Amino acid sequence: MSTVEKIGISIMGIGHMIKNHKVSVPKYQRSYAWESKNVLDLLNDLNNAISQNFPEYFLGSIVTKKGEDSWLEVVDGQQRLATITILIASIRNHFKNKSDHQRANQIENDYLLSKSLDTLVVNPKLRLNDADKEFFEKRILSNIDLNNIVLPPKSSHSKIEKAVQDIKAYLDDICRKSGDDTSTLVKWITFIESKLRIILVEVPDDINAFTIFETLNDRGLALAISDLLKNYLFNMSGPRLSDAQEKWVAMSSIIETISTDEIIVTFIRHLWSSMNGPTREKYLYSEIKKSIINSGKVVEFLDSLVINARPYVAILNPNHEFWQKYTASTRGHMQILNMLRMIQVRPLILAILDKFNAEHTSKSLKLLVAFSVRLLIHGGLGGGVIEDNYCNAAVEIRQNKIKTANQLLNKLRSILPTDTEFKRSFEIATVSKNYLARYYLQVLERQANKEESPELVLNENPDEVNLEHIMPLNKSDEWNHIEDEDYYANIKRIGNMALLKYPDNVDIGNMGFAEKKRYYRKSKITLTKVLKDKLSWNINEIESRQAELALLALKAWPLKV
Repeated sequence: MSTVEKIGISIMGIGHMIKNHKVSVPKYQRSYAWESKNVLDLLNDLNNAISQNFPEYFLGSIVTKKGEDSWLEVVDGQQRLATITILIASIRNHFKNKSDHQRANQIENDYLLSKSLDTLVVNPKLRLNDADKEFFEKRILSNIDLNNIVLPPKSSHSKIEKAVQDIKAYLDDICRKSGDDTSTLVKWITFIESKLRIILVEVPDDINAFTIFETLNDRGLALAISDLLKNYLFNMSGPRLSDAQEKWVAMSSIIETISTDEIIVTFIRHLWSSMNGPTREKYLYSEIKKSIINSGKVVEFLDSLVINARPYVAILNPNHEFWQKYTASTRGHMQILNMLRMIQVRPLILAILDKFNAEHTSKSLKLLVAFSVRLLIHGGLGGGVIEDNYCNAAVEIRQNKIKTANQLLNKLRSILPTDTEFKRSFEIATVSKNYLARYYLQVLERQANKEESPELVLNENPDEVNLEHIMPLNKSDEWNHIEDEDYYANIKRIGNMALLKYPDNVDIGNMGFAEKKRYYRKSKITLTKVLKDKLSWNINEIESRQAELALLALKAWPLKV
């Protein structure tokens, strides 16, 4: 077993480290994740330190372990290393563009690329993980024009490219202000070489590396949660480390097909909550540490991550091939839940997809649409309370205590508005978000026309079917018969809204009601067309129309399987 005495700690300039070591980022580590703010903060700090002749600037620690063929594998610090390398490459490019090839070549040979003496093969000084390696070597280290080279698109590549543009603009600006490009950029390279200091921690094996990483990141920064989780699991995997690393890569590769790696933490929290009950993000790491205490539990948990990654991706993407084994209405209800932005329901859906058959999955997702609309209209419960109840139901599904959609309904009925409560809430509801109002009105229109599955309607293009406020948002003289207080208190009530085909909605503007009726009369939308029969429009008419819509809402979003 390795000991603390075998851990090497040294203080040096980060440029010195890059020059004298070959550094690689293991495939299981995060891809490049820095945003413009992170890059510009670093550049501003560096510029301030250089311009004020600071003797040194401390950049933090970099934890590494010995890899194959004398490479150092980075456990912590890859974002800083990658960004500094992009900065150095940008300085090289600046000299190259000025035809100062001697300085450009020296920078490239010292910090970016090295040539093997025996084979003359050119190798990178910094090699990123599998997702970023080829792009980074071509775009940054070799400065190749990638316009004619097709690479798999990755969000990390976009962030690398953005860092390139931010750094180039920054360097161009300081060179322009100084009036002496060469002197300015030589100062930057010199500072990076020896004065931009790091603590380099070299450990003999993964176990020490993961432990040190956790200690250094014990502040629990949100950005580091996925890394903390990953490294804790690797640390606890013992002799099954290689197996654990492969499973992590398999999971993250699936999840990252739909979003950036920040979604990994959300996925892990939702799955953990689905299996263990509601868990807030700030407690996720400690809860996992408390429960996963040996290599067997690590591998078991990583297996569940891999198994559930594909269904989770399908939850976020209803067009995923995963849904081919379900009906079109099942996929449609999933689309509606996403359109309604019901993130807190995902732990429950994970459990449903895992344990229910296709029939009860379809019935459950339809119920969840009704639950969501009722809770949105009724209000009163915070998102945390709703998620807690959904997570508790998910646990019972996984424990086979809830086996059907009807049992799920009975489990959650206590937090759902009854028909009486829903009707009363709908009668007085205001809706400030247009996408919700349009969805509600589209469903009510289908219900009024007695269409099958009225709730199953996508939020169509607002450029085709637009939201019309009968009392217009911008009050005109034609509406002075309504007091301002009443007018603005009722303007966003559902009863004051209708659907209207584009471009009629543009033409109608803030006309008076008598003029608007000409457009309502020719509409083919039932709930809009009936407005032509109204003699006038006022608060009483809004109350009356909204009461009628509430009766349709009860039928459109029922609490029944």
